[in-house]
Amino acid sequence: MKKKVLHIIGGMGRGGAPIFIINNLKYVDDTKLQFDFLCRKDNCAYDDIIKQHGGNIYIVPDFPRHLFSNFTQTLRFFREHASEYEALHVHANALYYILPLILGKIYSIKKIILHSHNTQSNIGVLQPLHYINRLFVHALSNVHLACGQEAGKWMYCNKPFEVINNAVDVDKFKYCGQSREAIRKELGLSKEAYLIGNVGRFEVAKNHTFIIDVFKNIHDVKPSAVLLLVGEGSLFEEMKEKVMLLGLTEFVYFLGLRSDVERIYSAMDLFFLPSLFEGLPFVLVEAQCSGVNCLVSDAVTKEAFITDLVTSMKLEDDIKEWVSAVDHLSTIQKDRSQYAEVIRQKHYDIGYTAAKLTEIYTKPLEP
Repeated sequence: MKKKVLHIIGGMGRGGAPIFIINNLKYVDDTKLQFDFLCRKDNCAYDDIIKQHGGNIYIVPDFPRHLFSNFTQTLRFFREHASEYEALHVHANALYYILPLILGKIYSIKKIILHSHNTQSNIGVLQPLHYINRLFVHALSNVHLACGQEAGKWMYCNKPFEVINNAVDVDKFKYCGQSREAIRKELGLSKEAYLIGNVGRFEVAKNHTFIIDVFKNIHDVKPSAVLLLVGEGSLFEEMKEKVMLLGLTEFVYFLGLRSDVERIYSAMDLFFLPSLFEGLPFVLVEAQCSGVNCLVSDAVTKEAFITDLVTSMKLEDDIKEWVSAVDHLSTIQKDRSQYAEVIRQKHYDIGYTAAKLTEIYTKPLEP
């Protein structure tokens, strides 16, 4: 009989934690495990995949916007369904919402897993609540995971946790010369064009304003430069307007959400990730798997520097220094086909991670 795992998460859009879950869902044995989801936003981008693997998606009202109705409906769900689950897997960027941990404890779910996916809060006013709740999480949960050391320290302070890498499908994201040529042809770009790319939600943390400002300065001295922006978000239209005002419309491609992002990485010459904060970003792992040079901010944890492809700079550095770094990286040529194997050997391959999670879900807890 297969064991059921309930994933608790804000929403299943195309962010880092949902990608982590779906990557692993594709690789776990459906005859042994079933993943169900309890979400606070009705934004699931993976309905078909979840249902194909036998899972269910349940929606409760948002928190903290609908505080009372979230409480009552979440409580009702646990009353009706808690006994079905072998494990509760709570995915969190910060400890604002611990109701599922409390209910998991009350309704005696065997394994209550807390998983840290970030290194800081994106809602500063609620940060004191995180530090208060951090005092109680080891009493409410019995398995403690994090995407990296920094994310673990943020969630658990000095108490023990296990790192589960933000792994990717290595075979899918390895460099492909045919994809490189095809994408450039689809976009009407020459082989000589220098493609700078970013993959990420159009939200404050991803720092698109800075990306565009740096690109403007790059393009002034390197007319062959083109910027590819993959993703959507609340700042999407604002960034399009910024590009227009800077006279860059012809050189910046807003590609929206793509189901073939692995082909985009192969087309890139530089992956640009000057985020204001990150956990351990999937996109940086994917880019390295594709063998593309990566220029990132110092806000990106060094744990994500899996290969020699990554160059880090301070966000406070002058834009001219960023432009100089891009110019330098454009002269560095490497064998891109070798990096997928490096990623695999360092256990960032999804097959390894899925096996590790299966063990966590199915192995009895040590007394």
